Amino acid sequence: MHNKADIIVIGAGLMGLSSAYYLSKKGLRVLVAEQGPGILDGSSGATDGYIMHNSKMPGYHSQIGCLGSDMYPGLLAELGDNCDYEPDCGGYLICEDDRTFAAMCPIVEKQRAGGMDIQMIDGYELRQLEPELSPHLRGATYTPGSSKVEPIKLGCAMARSGKRQGVQFIFNAPVTEVLVEKGRAAGVRTPAGVYYADHVVNAAGSWAGIVAEAAGLYAPVKPRRGQIVVTEAVAPMIRGVMTSAGFMAMKFYPDMLDCFSEQSKKLGHGFAIEQTNEGTILLSFTNEFAGFDKSTTMEAIELLIKEACKFVPGLRDMHFIRTFAGFRPYTPDNLPMIGPTTHLEGFYFAAGHEGGGLALTPITGLLISEIICGEEPSITWQPLAPDRLVKPLAG
Repeated sequence: MHNKADIIVIGAGLMGLSSAYYLSKKGLRVLVAEQGPGILDGSSGATDGYIMHNSKMPGYHSQIGCLGSDMYPGLLAELGDNCDYEPDCGGYLICEDDRTFAAMCPIVEKQRAGGMDIQMIDGYELRQLEPELSPHLRGATYTPGSSKVEPIKLGCAMARSGKRQGVQFIFNAPVTEVLVEKGRAAGVRTPAGVYYADHVVNAAGSWAGIVAEAAGLYAPVKPRRGQIVVTEAVAPMIRGVMTSAGFMAMKFYPDMLDCFSEQSKKLGHGFAIEQTNEGTILLSFTNEFAGFDKSTTMEAIELLIKEACKFVPGLRDMHFIRTFAGFRPYTPDNLPMIGPTTHLEGFYFAAGHEGGGLALTPITGLLISEIICGEEPSITWQPLAPDRLVKPLAG
């Protein structure tokens, strides 16, 4: 193990692994420093496999999300692993009532105007596509091009390919200090040793704010706990990926907050469901500010199951076999930070993706590699520039 690299990537989650893969693909020597005992030990190891288009806000967020989604076939071919990728399985934002359906119609028109392949479908059309859904549902926004992938298999495939390209990993190595020489990031100090590089990438997910502090910076990234319930394996029931439309509608119409129970508001709860290739069904999601507490709670699990059974009545006949929780890296404007900061030369962010990170995994790594190598970016990263949120630490 050499203590000098071209790039140090902090974090071996999906964003760190994607950054390391694309950087090493360009011939750069990359060292990944991970605080845990292995890859995907944080947020990325406790997430679902949604690659959804219709959950992205109209405009730039939709554009970069669709670009990232469209990269998957080529990326997986390069990696030599399908990673349980299922293209064009369909994505749905489910509207339970007339009010939500009406609220989503103008949002969908804006998404269509931005080039997204999306449409409103009524309850009958919805059940033609997904027969197991409840007859009381009013309809949905539908994107036929939404897909899903197995995130752990994806991360492992990127790590394997990165290693073949020369990427080195150090584990149990939390960054305690970002070394600064002449106003420039020059390496990191960890319990495993001191390592030097010309560039340092903060891809630490929910811990990105802590890593920023080690560099003398303030970055408002916080963990939001997402709890998930897993069923026994069953025959195919749900083909697409789906979540409730209420939270999307509320971003445009804050008065719709009264649609949610106090319990749902407290837990940041919304309905989401996906069936894996193995047959298990994942029920999620919560978005709770609970610090770095990864425990699950009876209150949240009972709510997830109760609400999911309203949407998919057949779940009432299944066994729920386990629960788990992970963190979603939150930023105040709900957008990730990608690119350099002017407050510390040679220091970059690839963090803050919260719940939509899987669609952005390929494009995040590609952009980081293009920015560091001085290449023309595949899409402008300026709306995600870290300095909209990042500041030097006071004092």
